[in-house]
Amino acid sequence: MTSWYKFLLFYLWIAPHVFLVIVAVILLNRRMHRTFPAFVLYIWYEIAEFAVLFAISVIGINMGDWYLRVFLVTLAMSTALRFGVLQEIFDNVFREHGPVDALARVALRWTTGFLLVAALVCAIFASGQTSNGLIAGAAWIGRAVAIVQCGLVIFLLLFTRMLGLSLPNYVFGIALGFGILSSVELANSALRTGELTQHMARALNLLPTGGYHVAVLVWLGYLIAPAREILRPHDVPVVGDVDQWNRELERFLP
Repeated sequence: MTSWYKFLLFYLWIAPHVFLVIVAVILLNRRMHRTFPAFVLYIWYEIAEFAVLFAISVIGINMGDWYLRVFLVTLAMSTALRFGVLQEIFDNVFREHGPVDALARVALRWTTGFLLVAALVCAIFASGQTSNGLIAGAAWIGRAVAIVQCGLVIFLLLFTRMLGLSLPNYVFGIALGFGILSSVELANSALRTGELTQHMARALNLLPTGGYHVAVLVWLGYLIAPAREILRPHDVPVVGDVDQWNRELERFLP
C-alpha cells in the first residue's frame, strides 16, 4: 500500500469526524436538540462510534475480529438512527400543514413499502456474491437500507417540491446530506457486484468514507449559511398554495 493511499484512507476516516465535532457544537449552541433531537443524537453517536473504532484500530494487536464485530453492531445502531432522523424531518416539514400532513403520511407508507420490496428483490439477487457469511450479511442489509433511505430522501424532496412547501435551509441540508450518504453507499454496493481489479477495489475503498466526508461538509455548510427558505417555486402559485391544497384535501379525507 503506497503512502499517499494510506494517508488518504486515514484522512477520509478521521477528517469527517473532526468536522462532525464542529457540527455538534453548532447544534448545541443553537439548541437544535429541541427540534431535531434524533439528528443531534445521531451526530454525537457517530463521534462516539469513531472514538471506539479508532481506539480498537490503534491497539491493533489481535483485534481484527473485535473491530469487525464492533463495527457491525455500531453500523446497525447508526442505521436505525438514520431512519429516526428521516422520520424527524418528515414530521417537521408536514406537521403544520393540516390535511397535507395526512396525504404525506399515506404517500410515505406506500413509498416505504415499495422501497422495501425493491430492496428485498435487489438483496436476494445479490446475496450469493460474497463468500464470508458475516460480511455478506452486512452487505445484504446495507444495500437494502441504502435503497430505502435514498428513496425516502428523494421522496421528501420531490413531494415538498410538488406541493410548493418551503424548507429552512438547514432542514434541506440535513436531508441532502443523508441523500448523498445513501446514494454513495448504494453506488458502492452496485459497483462491487462484478469482478474488480486491485486498483478498482482500492478506489472503491475510498468511496464510502469520501461520500461521508461530503455529507458532513454539506451539513456543516448549511448550518453555517444564513437562515433562509428554499424549495419554494414562486412561479407555480397554484401548486404552491398549501392552504388551497388543505381545503381540497379536506373534501376527501375523513
